Amino acid sequence: MEVIALLLIITFTVISAVTIWLNLPGSFLMLGFIFVWAWVGDFGLISVAEILIILGIMLLLEIMEYALGGLAAKYSGAEKRSAILAIIGGLVGTIILGSLFFVVGAVIGLFLGSYLGAYWGELQAGKDQSSARRAAMGALMGSIAAKVIKSAMTVVIGVWMIKEVV
Repeated sequence: MEVIALLLIITFTVISAVTIWLNLPGSFLMLGFIFVWAWVGDFGLISVAEILIILGIMLLLEIMEYALGGLAAKYSGAEKRSAILAIIGGLVGTIILGSLFFVVGAVIGLFLGSYLGAYWGELQAGKDQSSARRAAMGALMGSIAAKVIKSAMTVVIGVWMIKEVV
């Protein structure tokens, strides 16, 4: 029975981590799995408090996914306005390309929107193209880093669940 539990946890962890990169709610898929797991086990292995902590972490990760692009643009020398435009561009790109090209479009939209938002903001601020590209690359790297962090956190939670079972 323990082997089946481990395989189930590993499967859900991998699916969750991969769906994050497809801009699907992989972190919340993991949260749903944890809740069902806890409910089936009468909250013996996983308490309600632990589920609420994981929910808080997941919500922070969702906010961070969009904010990190703007923060990285700002760190790369972008104006405050360009950092905000990188965040807005990421949201708009996710919505527009996500609705046109399901799954892959949302990821491309996040990355492209963050890049173009920061780039356009820098050009509007009167900076040269080199500075605009540097800020835009910062926004892009921030968006990619956010995906990496979300996926890694999902794997950490999966490993925590394995530790609870074993």
